[in-house]
Formats: sequence, C-alpha cells, structure tokens
Amino acid sequence: MVIEIARFNVAPEQQQGFFAAFAEVKAYVEQAEGYQSHIISQEIENSSRISLLVQWRSYADHVELFEPSAAHETFINALVPFFTGEVEVFHFNSAATIGGEK
Repeated sequence: MVIEIARFNVAPEQQQGFFAAFAEVKAYVEQAEGYQSHIISQEIENSSRISLLVQWRSYADHVELFEPSAAHETFINALVPFFTGEVEVFHFNSAATIGGEK
C-alpha cells in the first residue's frame, strides 16, 4: 500500500472555493483503479497549506494509471484556479515502518 501526499498552497480568500471544487470532483479519485481512501486537511502551522492524503493499492495505480488519465486532468483542472505555485507530491510505502513496534 502507498500513501500519496499532495500539498497545495491556497490563499485564505480562495479556500472556500478550493474545498467546494474538491467536493465536486473527489469522485474522480474515489473511482480510480487502486484507490482505497483519502483525507483532505488544512495544516495547523500554516493555514494556507492544504494536504490531500490518498491511500493507493500501489504506486503504479497512482502514477501510471490515474495521473495520465482524463479523470486526473478533470480533477486537477477543477482545483487549479484556487491554488498558487506547484503542487508538491510525495509517496510513502505504508508497509515500511521504523521503530515503535513491540
């Protein structure tokens, strides 16, 4: 399982529009091959930063199937008017853990 974290910079006056647009297009992600769950949340330390965490079955499901798809294009194009700069995207292998296990 892989966790994608996408970070958006959204000015306070654009946040209502961003969240409304996300609500309208989130089904494009939810219906994607390999999608498992997601959380969208605003950072506490920097309220202009919004992070989308998506749990995918595999890295390939996200980058090889969803990202080049028309569904992804529709999804991201709905959000573009509301954020500034580039979206930062990171992937983590959720099966790998370090420390903390008993």
